Amino acid sequence: MKNNEMVMQLKNRGIKNALLLKAFQDIPFSLFILKDFPTASYQEIEKTEALKLIETRALVIAKMLEQLKIKEGEKILTIGVDSVYILAALSKIYKEVYMVDAHKIYAEWAVKTLNNIGITNVFAKNNNQTLGWKAKAPFDVILIASELEEVPKGLKEQLNIEGKLLIPVGPDWVHSVFEIIQRVSETDYKTEKLRDNFFIPHPEILPEIESTDFPEKDIINEIKLKAMPFEDIKDFPIDDLLDRIGDAQVVLLGEASHGTSEFYLMRQEITKGLIEKKGFNFVCAEADWSDAQQINSYVKDKYTQNQWMPFARFPEWMWKNKEVLNFVEWLRAYNMKHEPQAGFYGLDLYGLENSILLVIDYLEKKDTELAKLAKSRYTCIMPYMSDPSIYGKMVLSNQLISCEKEILKMLIDLLKNKIKLNHSPEYFYAYQNANVVVDAERYYKAMYYGSADSWNLRDFHMFQTLKSLLSYFGPHSKAVVWAHNSHIGNALATEMYSRGEINIGHLCKEQFKNKSYHIGFGTHDGTVAAAHNWGGAMEIMQVNPSLLGSYENLCSQTQIANFTLPLRENDTGKKLRKLLNAPKLERAIGVMYRPKTERMSHYFQAVLPSQFDEYIWFNTSKAVTPITTSNVIPKLLESHPFA
Repeated sequence: MKNNEMVMQLKNRGIKNALLLKAFQDIPFSLFILKDFPTASYQEIEKTEALKLIETRALVIAKMLEQLKIKEGEKILTIGVDSVYILAALSKIYKEVYMVDAHKIYAEWAVKTLNNIGITNVFAKNNNQTLGWKAKAPFDVILIASELEEVPKGLKEQLNIEGKLLIPVGPDWVHSVFEIIQRVSETDYKTEKLRDNFFIPHPEILPEIESTDFPEKDIINEIKLKAMPFEDIKDFPIDDLLDRIGDAQVVLLGEASHGTSEFYLMRQEITKGLIEKKGFNFVCAEADWSDAQQINSYVKDKYTQNQWMPFARFPEWMWKNKEVLNFVEWLRAYNMKHEPQAGFYGLDLYGLENSILLVIDYLEKKDTELAKLAKSRYTCIMPYMSDPSIYGKMVLSNQLISCEKEILKMLIDLLKNKIKLNHSPEYFYAYQNANVVVDAERYYKAMYYGSADSWNLRDFHMFQTLKSLLSYFGPHSKAVVWAHNSHIGNALATEMYSRGEINIGHLCKEQFKNKSYHIGFGTHDGTVAAAHNWGGAMEIMQVNPSLLGSYENLCSQTQIANFTLPLRENDTGKKLRKLLNAPKLERAIGVMYRPKTERMSHYFQAVLPSQFDEYIWFNTSKAVTPITTSNVIPKLLESHPFA
């Protein structure tokens, strides 16, 4: 990779500062092929594929530098900048670059490496990162790239008058609050909290898209040739699919609506195969963590009735339906006969009120002092839990002070007391609930920034929850993800990318590469369970026939009732991928369906073979069956979470 390609990556991620871009352009290429770095002593350094891609953390630092409005000739102190690439760039901008690092061997190696290529204005010191480098102060800029629990007073005092310090405050990189602190006098400082979610990564590699739109007849014939038909879900060729999935660590199973029975049933049959034959450890769904926690307890025979009914808020039918009930009962029966047991978890960040209650409830059983602290920390937001969107609006209109710092401190308190509380499953659930509270608070403020901000924060939260589960279950654990096509397909292959939106699918492709397998679903017509408006009553609606020019319409024209279509080149060859690789319309129905404005409301441009690894088709489908007091057969016990 040449330097100009690296600069293009920075530009693609929104870096605009000309001084910064030029500094990256001038970095010697030899820094990308270093062979003598001390990996044994400094594990954060990664040398994969000869550093073809800038690591996410380095990109975050570049964005932080841009926020500081960098100037030539100044003096900068860096703390936690663990990249010689970044240090080399800084040396091109600043007169003197001082680096404090907690790892002595790495600090010495970094300076030696830079000296060897003629960079002599970078100086390093092994020290406690919170102490800075007082002997070399004052500094015009202090850039802290390691998250700290609070802003050390001593570091602020090492700033010049008018100097600026940028710091992430929080328990970890993902949940940090980014602040710029400017010294305005000997004793006074001005603080600005940045809205930018530096932690949300941007695309590394865009998929190749075909510019030629081929005749429909050719596309339809090739789909017919490569499609694998099946009579009904029980006849689905599951073993062939499991062979194609291979050794994937994550399998993402979609749906083209939140209310279509066939999508739920097919997804569940595939999941059963993954658990029984591939040893997958858990299912994580586009559902609230707190609600799914009750289902997880039930399927592991540890359920006791909680203070609320799971999946009781809009859209209740999305998870509280007969299709999901049947899978939950299957998973419970499976777990009664097998070890280790398979779990069921929620990825989503709604359910703020329940997550707060669960954190407090856990701490009241474990540590009454921490429980009191949690009640105090959460007091700020608790009056708005029934409608958190009101909280977000009031904060952004300056009618209310943000609760973000207090909520973040509670997450830090849980992390600091991990050993004291005993790192048990109960602790893990409580910590994840505290994560939900942090990200939900941010989400309800982001709703008023714009749709991309709130969408990205939500999907990044779901992705991080998936990673937390994989980490908790160990290095060999495997996960099934249930979510809408728009979440599990690769966003870079859709018009979502042009709107600045990421999703779980895109993040999984970058994290797991071919170890993640993504399956989308589609239908032509039938019925769907949905509401006309958010919060409205559920109705069984007729689905309009798919629009001309859409992938759905092409599949319908094959006149094959049900089929699965492998899309990876190894499974299907180059021809089908090429024919399908020009952007076309694709339908997405969420919990709302508006047939009269369907083109505008429910279709977007996508490139199917870059979006999914496989596509499962039902020409005609029907709505899910919601669970109500009158239709539950057999009648559920009062102690059942769906009762």
